[in-house]
Amino acid sequence: RLTGRQTAAECLEKIQALLPDLPIPVAPRFCAKIREVERYMILCNAPFVLKTPYSSSGRGLLWVEKRKPDTKTKNWIEGAFNKQGMISIESGLDKVQDFAMEFYSDGQGTVRYEGLSVFNTEERGSYTGNILEEQSTMLSRITRFTGEETYSRIQEAVRTVLQEVYGSTYAGCIGVDMLVYRQKDGSFAIHPCIEINMRYTMGMVALRLFQHYVAPRAVGDYRVSYEKEAGEALEKHRLMSETYPLRLANGRIQEGYLSLCPVTKDTHYRAYLLLM
Repeated sequence: RLTGRQTAAECLEKIQALLPDLPIPVAPRFCAKIREVERYMILCNAPFVLKTPYSSSGRGLLWVEKRKPDTKTKNWIEGAFNKQGMISIESGLDKVQDFAMEFYSDGQGTVRYEGLSVFNTEERGSYTGNILEEQSTMLSRITRFTGEETYSRIQEAVRTVLQEVYGSTYAGCIGVDMLVYRQKDGSFAIHPCIEINMRYTMGMVALRLFQHYVAPRAVGDYRVSYEKEAGEALEKHRLMSETYPLRLANGRIQEGYLSLCPVTKDTHYRAYLLLM
């Protein structure tokens, strides 16, 4: 139950109650019949984002631009119903920046804030990688849109809700996906709870990589890439190794390319650091 989108939606409503003066999107609607989806589309504003209850990292979702589902959309919905029994639907937002707040729950009733992760996605939401830089610099990427006070209030509200819902039940990392979006009047706001991930997320990996292995003022990316053709990943790995040689300062990465996994002629996926 705690890993599903229903719990994330419940947490969003609790966050709204703690921050009634902030513009926070309404929670998604969960539908078990296609006519419920169609009714939502008639009453609300396009585009729409449809999601399966158990999915993450940009998978299990479908963007719909029109206010009436076509055959392809109906087939996706029926397939999702058959697999998971229901879907969620919400109006899409004019995204400016994806990010996440990383927390740790001790399972004894306490949740603490660990840090911020700023990540990149493909056009429709699939994760591609995290930015690596100092927390203060990364924070300015968000607060330049909404101000430091708003960020701090959201951080504490989310921590309070996570502590209530997860703190005494779950011990481990929690990543809460959020985004900065542009409102219709041109101002900016934060969606404080798009998805809750009960695991050691890529954002936490990026946070710990920077804390333990990267030189303080270095800037770069932690990326995950996929190459369809056999041998292409190995070719790119060799090229990047030559083009961006690794340089260390006091035992930490200052610049260059570092693969985080073995790369062979059979490799298709790579995880790596690239600091410029």
